[in-house]
Amino acid sequence: MPNFSRQALNLPPETHPDVETVLFPSRIIAQRVASLGGIITNDYTALGAHELTLVGIANGAVVFMADLLRQIRIHTRIDTVRVSSYQDADSPVTHPQMHATNRLALSRRHILLVDDILDTGNTLAFLKAELQKQAPASLRTCVLLDKKGRRQAAFDAEYTGFVIPDVFVVGYGLDFAERYRNLPFVGVLKRECQNAAAFAS
Repeated sequence: MPNFSRQALNLPPETHPDVETVLFPSRIIAQRVASLGGIITNDYTALGAHELTLVGIANGAVVFMADLLRQIRIHTRIDTVRVSSYQDADSPVTHPQMHATNRLALSRRHILLVDDILDTGNTLAFLKAELQKQAPASLRTCVLLDKKGRRQAAFDAEYTGFVIPDVFVVGYGLDFAERYRNLPFVGVLKRECQNAAAFAS
């Protein structure tokens, strides 16, 4: 009988020396993503939508979007956009800037904008306004995490995985200085590790 334990499969353990606390282990994340997929399927089926276009914000949303689309039971298309504001800091340091736009046509399509975290709200508010210019049939937002305590823009997502306190989190696609994205859980990064200079080659 094959052994499918995490250790036998050589998967990352649910801990890391740079992580202070694990907020959401992989099992809890999987359960919540499955639930979101079911809710989204039901909502868009009720709208009469036969197809949904997921637009993920790279790089952070890639892991979440990949798992989410496998839980959605209507036809899906996927695309990505690239927006930056953090620049290897632990909070946004610039106004959102779009570096790569979507390639799929969005006009008269049902669009679900997917991101890893809703923080100040500035990035998602900016991007949603940009995508609205393409005249989609509908445009909603789904985020894995919502950090309500840091909101600056009047913005809320229609679909949210978890609400978190004002802590800096990594894992499951979320990074600091492009590290920790491959952790299977979401955890709080230790303060002493929130220094991009420490990762300079």
